[in-house]
Amino acid sequence: MTSLYRAAAYAAFIVLTGMLIHATNAFYLEPTFLGFKDAARDYSDMAKIQNAIESCSLDALHLCSFKYSGFAHMINGMLMMLLGVAGQQFFAQSNPVISRFIFVAGLVSGIGFLTTGVSDIPGTIYASLLRENNPDFNTTILLISTMIRGIANMVAITGLGLYAAFIGYASLKSGQFTKWGAYYGFLLLWPGLGGLVNPIAGFTYIGIVVPWLIWLGRQFGAASRA
Repeated sequence: MTSLYRAAAYAAFIVLTGMLIHATNAFYLEPTFLGFKDAARDYSDMAKIQNAIESCSLDALHLCSFKYSGFAHMINGMLMMLLGVAGQQFFAQSNPVISRFIFVAGLVSGIGFLTTGVSDIPGTIYASLLRENNPDFNTTILLISTMIRGIANMVAITGLGLYAAFIGYASLKSGQFTKWGAYYGFLLLWPGLGGLVNPIAGFTYIGIVVPWLIWLGRQFGAASRA
């Protein structure tokens, strides 16, 4: 299983890169250049959403944050599924029940992130064609696309929070991964479960997940060398 754990280590660090892209978009590019200052209001403003979609071009790459996030979401989605498989395999002997929950959580998170990315890239192209040919429904189509993307993103964040918690629990029970990251992973339950009540709480995952992904990548890296 050395190759699987090595792949999982690489996957964790690639997902980390995707999360840093999201953080750069959310905390710099979108508020600075696209006017998204208030997450609770601006991301529900379809005029700003439309502007963010249509402003992106090769001459204005700083306005392409939605595309950057879309590609990052698709890649992260596929890699979260790989992390689910690796987590299940790693803890299968020490905790066979929780290892199955790890796999399911990784799968749910992966499907959520992948669906978010599909909504961002091909979904946006498809929605643009619909808006162009049905101008009377321009805002309605934008609202539907935004709703689908938002729901998929909440599924992804919930799956990620559960994955981190299950990995943490299995680690503490088996002693196979270091403790600090196992405990830290439980913090991701806040956006994972809180987002099911209020999506604004879910968005806080981006400020928590980076240290945990570094820890996860290092743990799988050590497992590949054991």
